Amino acid sequence: MKTLIKHTLTVVALFAGAFTAQAQVKIGSNPTVIEAQSNLEVEASTPNRKVKVDKTSGQLTVQDGTEGEGKILTSDAVGGASWQPAAGSTVIVGDNNSPISISNSTINGEVITDNPITLNKGTYQLYYYVQYDYLQGMSSGIFPKYIYFDFVVTAGTASLPSYRWAATGQNDGPFVIPVVSDYQVAAKIVQLVVVTADNTVFKAKYWALPRAGRVENVGPIIAVKM
Repeated sequence: MKTLIKHTLTVVALFAGAFTAQAQVKIGSNPTVIEAQSNLEVEASTPNRKVKVDKTSGQLTVQDGTEGEGKILTSDAVGGASWQPAAGSTVIVGDNNSPISISNSTINGEVITDNPITLNKGTYQLYYYVQYDYLQGMSSGIFPKYIYFDFVVTAGTASLPSYRWAATGQNDGPFVIPVVSDYQVAAKIVQLVVVTADNTVFKAKYWALPRAGRVENVGPIIAVKM
């Protein structure tokens, strides 16, 4: 009987030792080396790329080179995960440009300002302030008239959803910039854009200008990633 009990205790001790030895599990590169606070590690061949579970808190850590403070773990179309900035946390500011004078010879045409902003793939809100000052105003018997405004893509590809416009039969209606004073039309613009190619460039386009004036305050286009 004593021999049986002794053998039983030996087997239990062996099992206990086995479970203790397996309390930490490492898969991948350097399989015999695991961080002291990790219960589980899956390590890639690229240095500092791993998934691990803390043995005390149970916290999951994913290190793939895209991690950063405030980011969220997202999936691509085939399920590949990566850390990306949270919506609204990335703000991109384009270039400024000097005011542009519009002569009588260029009225009813268009002006594309040289204040580009370059965006990579993603969905954004574009913000811009449009201002056009007429050389003649109400005091001269000529009242200012509205103008049209658009963001234009000069490189890359993107869609800019808008209202359906009878002139084209497409959902590409321009912004109508209203009269705000005797000499001026102005408005704050917000435009949703879906960028489908990296390094896509946007510029500001003023058009259907009815008379001579000046494109003022050619500030930057501001983009907020959604």
